[in-house]
Amino acid sequence: MTGIAMGVLRSVRFRITALAAALVALVLVGAGALLLEVQQRQLTEQLDETLAQRVGGVIEYDVGDGIAPQLLANLSGDDTVVQVFATDGSILAATENAAALDPISIVPSTGRDLVRTVDDIPIEDDSYRVLARLVSDARGERVVAVAANTDDMQEVLRDLRTALALVIPLATVLLAGAVWWLVGRTLRPVDAIRREVAGLELDDLDHRVPERGSGDEIDRLAVTMNAMLERLDEAAERQRRFVADASHELRSPLTRMRTALDLERADPEADLAATHRALVEEVDRLGALVDDLLHLARSDAARGPVSRRSLDLDDIVMQEVVVLRDRAGVVIDTEAVSAANVDGDPGELRRVVRNLGDNAVRHAAQTVTFGLHERDLDGRAEAVLTVTDDGPGVTREEAETIFDRFSRLDDARARDTGGTGLGLAIARDIVERHGGRLDLDAQHRPGARFVVVLPVGER
Repeated sequence: MTGIAMGVLRSVRFRITALAAALVALVLVGAGALLLEVQQRQLTEQLDETLAQRVGGVIEYDVGDGIAPQLLANLSGDDTVVQVFATDGSILAATENAAALDPISIVPSTGRDLVRTVDDIPIEDDSYRVLARLVSDARGERVVAVAANTDDMQEVLRDLRTALALVIPLATVLLAGAVWWLVGRTLRPVDAIRREVAGLELDDLDHRVPERGSGDEIDRLAVTMNAMLERLDEAAERQRRFVADASHELRSPLTRMRTALDLERADPEADLAATHRALVEEVDRLGALVDDLLHLARSDAARGPVSRRSLDLDDIVMQEVVVLRDRAGVVIDTEAVSAANVDGDPGELRRVVRNLGDNAVRHAAQTVTFGLHERDLDGRAEAVLTVTDDGPGVTREEAETIFDRFSRLDDARARDTGGTGLGLAIARDIVERHGGRLDLDAQHRPGARFVVVLPVGER
């Protein structure tokens, strides 16, 4: 079987058409069988009524007494057989075609008719419907039996079967064709969407599939597909920017290291200790940058839930403050730090506090202030961490990009070039993965205040 044929057989269009045709054929066959059964029952009942009327007519003229030969003569023929016989089997009267035959029915019970279809009447090779009635009077008991040929009834049923045998397949084929056309017409926009998306390359992610605006399932599929393409386009753009920025950031320290080595080699009287210190500083910056890049790569690759355990966020804050005080040239105020319990990864949350603290120390004029407390907002218990510096602050334009990766603020706001431009982006990523949020307090003046909100843990 060719690939095209296999593709057709596996298609939704073929499966829907085959299922619809099978169901319709099943329904039509069932309906046809029911129609045949009802028709046969009606014809049989009509024939039984006719036989009962003829038996009543024979009994009314009392043919058993031999006074109605003309009646039997009128009933005679290949289609009708009449016999009147005693209970011992002796024939009392009969139509000409049954006078020499054995009795055609057994003796029925008193007061009841015996009705059955027999095939043993030796007149024609047809079935006969027989109705026999027991008559009892002063002359004794006798049986009046009338039989009618069922050939006409069987012919009607044969014609009906033939008609159904032609109509059911034809109706099934016509319906299958209609379903095939309708499903194909319905799925045509889906196939158009598939072809559009299949032809997209990495550089074509800004392309969008057409939306009909009908609001049906196909239109919602197109809207969803465009939303996915938009997300992919944004992700690809972020990846391109990330690679470009990472390449630039990695090249800068390497270039400075290479320059320092070249200068030291070109000048025999160069200060080797100064060169060593410069190289160590660049290696430290490079290590911090690589560490940040690896964290972002792992975070982007695994967006699942973080490992959590109950911890005291105030303990983490105070531990990180001790480290900051050892190397910071500013005052660090922790009077507003109170107890707060959260559920999370201690290493990840420690990195949030460290990144916010390093950022504040780099830009503070004299003081960095930490604050931490719990609050109940609209029935939700939250832990609120604030890190504030008294530096030049953040402009409105800078506030829109400050959490972007490799974001750079005005050089006048920085005390040194120790930042990688990834600290705030990493901090926000960690906080959001913990179910919280990290924002810049745009109303705070002077300086900058960063606010971390995390759900309070279960104690």
